[in-house]
Amino acid sequence: MTKLRTTAALIIAAALTACSTVEPGSPSAASTQDSSSGSTSASKPTSGSAPSDQLSSCEILTEVAPEQGLENIQERTGGAASTDACNARNSTKQLSLGLSIYPTLNLADYQPGPTSQISDTTVGTRKAKLVKEAASQLDCVIAIEISPTSRADVFAYSINSLDEACATAEALAKAVEPSLPKS
Repeated sequence: MTKLRTTAALIIAAALTACSTVEPGSPSAASTQDSSSGSTSASKPTSGSAPSDQLSSCEILTEVAPEQGLENIQERTGGAASTDACNARNSTKQLSLGLSIYPTLNLADYQPGPTSQISDTTVGTRKAKLVKEAASQLDCVIAIEISPTSRADVFAYSINSLDEACATAEALAKAVEPSLPKS
């Protein structure tokens, strides 16, 4: 049953990368697998014009992993070519989490699912959107403005409840926000 739920969470996470407009380009983050811990780290891209081009989602998740209980941090493939995305797990709470950075998509470009409930919020001093039921009944996304032309999406899926998913997404968004560049 847990394997089925994990598979469902990964499918949902992959679907979320399809919730944004596809932009032309190619990924620029390179990753290396640390065989001893099973985690992935990615180097920071060095080119591009958007402020978020200097970020690596896996590096950011790795920085906050101890305080957020994250493990199995891995680069996510697929989705928009210009997306830098990384997934993680919190097996203690049975959560699937993710961070996607969109250097060429802003908050207005977020495309919610048909049953999504969206509200405006802030994370630190940044504009953000809280998206309940982003792709399923048990997931939540916090879309954070990086600049007027870029954003970062924090994703959480809980097998227990929507409230737990949203509380986790909010906590993770607050944890990663200081690592996002100032516009």
